[in-house]
Amino acid sequence: MIQSFNSLRILAKASPLALAFFLFACENDPQAVRDLNQETKEPLEYQENVRMVYTDSAILRFELLAPIAANYPESEEKEPYTEFPEGIDVVFFDHFGEKESSIRSDYAIRYPRRYQWEAKGDVVVIGKTGEKLNTEHLIWDERKEIIYSEEFVTINTGKEIFMGEGFEADQAFTQYTIKKLVGELSIDD
Repeated sequence: MIQSFNSLRILAKASPLALAFFLFACENDPQAVRDLNQETKEPLEYQENVRMVYTDSAILRFELLAPIAANYPESEEKEPYTEFPEGIDVVFFDHFGEKESSIRSDYAIRYPRRYQWEAKGDVVVIGKTGEKLNTEHLIWDERKEIIYSEEFVTINTGKEIFMGEGFEADQAFTQYTIKKLVGELSIDD
């Protein structure tokens, strides 16, 4: 009985020390937790064989096809976005439902709050009359219905090829401006 009483006395003295150790020994660094969370960030939603159709007043405005789409939620560092890691194919339609232009890229990302798309890697825009733009980076502003870039671009009209740094065009790719023209070639028939 004395032995168990001594064990209880030792346990009673050790318990507060053990409790204090467990309460104060572990501390989380908030930045380390955020960094860990960012490293393991998974999409909130993952889709394959995506077909997105956008209409305005029951009129088809554009159709998007993509092999993969991954939606990421808002975080402390980033706004929500949708990533298209295998690229996009977009077709724009006029008010009569006729195809007016298209965009294709190897990679794309959409920022829904800004109504803005970013296309990267072998971006090709084709207008209704056949003009073709090539660049490595393009921004598409849904609200303003414009496309633009600050990167090197080439525009092939079928009769001429224009090369330059940066451009801006309407979404239909009927009116465009190259900001810094660096070359122009005539194409003979």
